[in-house]
Amino acid sequence: MEDDSDSQKTLESVATSPTPVASDVGSRLEHGSRSIRDPASASEMSWADDPDLGMATDDPDLDMAEDDADFDIAEDNAVSLSSAKSKRTPSQKGSARLARRGMADIEREAEEMRNILITQYGLDMSDEVVCDVSESESESDEEREVDYDTDLDMDMDKWLNADQLRLKDDLTGERRYTAACDAMGVTPATYFVKHITDQEVHMRFHGLGPRGAKAMCVPLRTNSKIEKLDLEGNWIDEAGCGSMAEMLRDNIYITELILSENKIGSTGALSMCEILMKNDTITKLDLSGNDIKDSAAENICQMLKKNTSLRHLFLSHNHFEEEGALHFKEALSYNESLETLDLSWNRFRTRGAIYIAEGVQENYGLRILNFSMNGLGLAGAEAMGKALKANRTLLDLDISFNRIPEEGAGHVAVGLQVNDVLQSLKISSNPLGSDGSLALLVAVDRNDCSCLKYLELLNVWVMDSFIDLKDKLERERNLIVVYGGLKKKLLKLTTLRGVEWERWLANNPMTKIKNYIRDTGYRLIDLFRDFDKDGNMSITKQEFHIGIQSAGIVMTKEQVDELVKRLDKDGNGEVDYGELMEGDREYRQALRAAAAKKKVMVESGGVTEDGDESESSGVPSVIRMLMSERSSTSSSESVAS
Repeated sequence: MEDDSDSQKTLESVATSPTPVASDVGSRLEHGSRSIRDPASASEMSWADDPDLGMATDDPDLDMAEDDADFDIAEDNAVSLSSAKSKRTPSQKGSARLARRGMADIEREAEEMRNILITQYGLDMSDEVVCDVSESESESDEEREVDYDTDLDMDMDKWLNADQLRLKDDLTGERRYTAACDAMGVTPATYFVKHITDQEVHMRFHGLGPRGAKAMCVPLRTNSKIEKLDLEGNWIDEAGCGSMAEMLRDNIYITELILSENKIGSTGALSMCEILMKNDTITKLDLSGNDIKDSAAENICQMLKKNTSLRHLFLSHNHFEEEGALHFKEALSYNESLETLDLSWNRFRTRGAIYIAEGVQENYGLRILNFSMNGLGLAGAEAMGKALKANRTLLDLDISFNRIPEEGAGHVAVGLQVNDVLQSLKISSNPLGSDGSLALLVAVDRNDCSCLKYLELLNVWVMDSFIDLKDKLERERNLIVVYGGLKKKLLKLTTLRGVEWERWLANNPMTKIKNYIRDTGYRLIDLFRDFDKDGNMSITKQEFHIGIQSAGIVMTKEQVDELVKRLDKDGNGEVDYGELMEGDREYRQALRAAAAKKKVMVESGGVTEDGDESESSGVPSVIRMLMSERSSTSSSESVAS
């Protein structure tokens, strides 16, 4: 009876114990999977020790189940799992081969778990749950293989050469640039890193220096994206320029290179010329403002003779002189591929300018020439005028700031009179005079084949006749003319012709005062003291009128007022002794200038010895140059025909 009561209690405890459902099965399977992934936890717990399964070693119900045949499998499994405690379980740091378990072992363990649940609880497991267990364990197996990969399966060459392989796979060059900056001890330029794959890179005034430029050259050797590189004002000096030249040996994609204001000197220019003798991809090179001396001109010109791909060369603000101009003349005579040449703000002076003009005269390819601020002078302007007569390719010419006088403007106008290709002429800030600027417009007006569309005459003052002709050319030829301003037409002794200046001299109030002093033997200071009645060393307008009447000088009231106005420099209404002396000095200078001009006009046929005007006296001398040149050209053509 005792045994029957104990059996009854056991059955009741089994009946009242919670029956596991599918979700509980999944959680237990997950718990089992974690134990398999973690060998440490597997060594500490067996299926017999799981309290959720009711299989603790101290459970009294185990004694009653010893004779049950269906429980033998569970007992054997518990013994098998408990015996695993005494075995060494590999950890994560151990061998991956020992830690891995195949699908057969996992399926076997899942089947054992399924049998335990069926025999102990009578639970019927569905195939769907078993399938889910298999898939979950399959995924866990894959994760475990990844998680427990050790150095036993590692590629030693890949591990040892990781940095080299990382740089080898650097398609943009960013990693190589960063590594080069680290090696040279410079800070990488963020702008360059961001735009390393752009077509144009503009890094003006970034403070690169020679080492920064050298680091940039490392990725640029193989860069196939950048076509225009602007490094103006980075002070890379001759060392950085040398690095750029070496980079161009391998790079065949950069076509425009701007290295202006970098202080590369003659040495840097020589290294660049050396590589450009072989490089045929650079079409534009800017070396302006780099302190390049005259000694480098020969190498530059040798490069221009051999290089046929360079189209635009900028060499302004350097130190080229007469000897360099001779080399440039030779290069211009030989090279026919160069289209733009900037030699402005150098030190060629007059003789060097003549060499350059002679080179332009023989050139057949140049389109744009900037030769401003080089001291052409009269002789250089004459040579440039001859070049304009012969050259048939030049479209844009800048000869501003070259000390070209009025006569020099006439020589340039002679060239414009026959030139039929030039489209833009800049001749600003030269002492051309109003007649010189007028001569340029007259030349364009006389040339029916002229293509000139833009004429720049900044800081050059013109007269009314220039304005009239400008308006005409703007209407008929669409010519754009920029000039300094309109000069007021003042009556000056030097502008009078023929008997006009003698008539003006006779009626001038100062002439009458000078005649009175000469006739009376007075000095100018004596006359001033006679007029200064109050002795304050200043003569008012009223004192002037009284003094003129007392001295018996024949002058009208208007003439006296005009004389006081001319002498009163500070405009205070009074004339002091200093202002009187200044007026006398200006009068004598004007008198000498008028006499000299009369002599020139007599020699040129402008006036006769008696002062009568000739037929051509009203035409400025520079305009007569155009007339004589045109008549001589017509005579030559008629003789040739």
